[in-house]
Amino acid sequence: MELIYKQLLANELDSLEANLVESISSEIKLASEVSNHLVSSGGKRIRPVVCILIAKAFSYQGQDLIKLASSIELLHSATLIHDDVVDQSLIRRGKQSIHTKWDNAHGVLVGDFVYSKAFQLMASFENPKIIRTLANSTNRISEGEVLQLALKNREVLTEKEYFEIIDRKTAELFKSAALTAGILSSCSENQLSSLAKFATSLGISFQIQDDILDYFGNESLTGKRIGKDFEEGKFTLPVLIALKNMDSNERDIFLKLFENGEKESFPEVLQMLSTSNIREEIDKTFNYYSDICKEEIKGIPDNEYKTALEQIVSNLNSRLT
Repeated sequence: MELIYKQLLANELDSLEANLVESISSEIKLASEVSNHLVSSGGKRIRPVVCILIAKAFSYQGQDLIKLASSIELLHSATLIHDDVVDQSLIRRGKQSIHTKWDNAHGVLVGDFVYSKAFQLMASFENPKIIRTLANSTNRISEGEVLQLALKNREVLTEKEYFEIIDRKTAELFKSAALTAGILSSCSENQLSSLAKFATSLGISFQIQDDILDYFGNESLTGKRIGKDFEEGKFTLPVLIALKNMDSNERDIFLKLFENGEKESFPEVLQMLSTSNIREEIDKTFNYYSDICKEEIKGIPDNEYKTALEQIVSNLNSRLT
């Protein structure tokens, strides 16, 4: 499905890419080179897209939108760099991750560098509410990363812990993108509340979709390598629901395979997931958050930008079928 925002925001997205490259420039050549390795590799840019679409939907005409969208994407990029170091992920956006191409020290320090560039952009806004919203979100995201690390050696996560992590690590920046776009557009408190609910649910839906695709996706259609979460020992929603539906013997076998995380065991793990009748429950959870998105989006003015947001929501669902 061709996403209409790509044509609708063609000029804005070009400006975004140019601004990202400019924002990470540095007199220290290595800092620019390493950070540009990730930033220039593209990605969905879904968070800045949501930010731009919401501001446009509320008829924002000022000059700060691309700067705001850039700060959102730089915050996201910095978290990815640090995540890759923690998880020892080898690939990011089809390229070697920074810590793999260079080393862990480069990953940590360049992640800090990209964070600092995001904060430079954030500090330039005249509206303190935007700065405060972005700063609070950065703190919550960092807390989510620490929480995930603290729970890493648990035999198994609870669903409550899983949703607490993704609310902080994924949904928070979606929420911040929507809220700051609304603040920039002088939205009312009721509108901001609705935007926060919409974007939080969109972020959770987005993460659940990624979790599902890691086990049940079609690599040739999605471009996403399956089995990555399993190899990294991440307790995602498919795993948690499957464990809940297994008897004690199946659970012991599954957890042993999961703990080892060997690539050769993935087909066996996939077979156990496929026979656990979990897709219906996963889809039910996904649809719950997707329905919140559809409800809260009604408060956005009817125009082509709202239509593009609606398509983003529906496209998340279509990738799972």
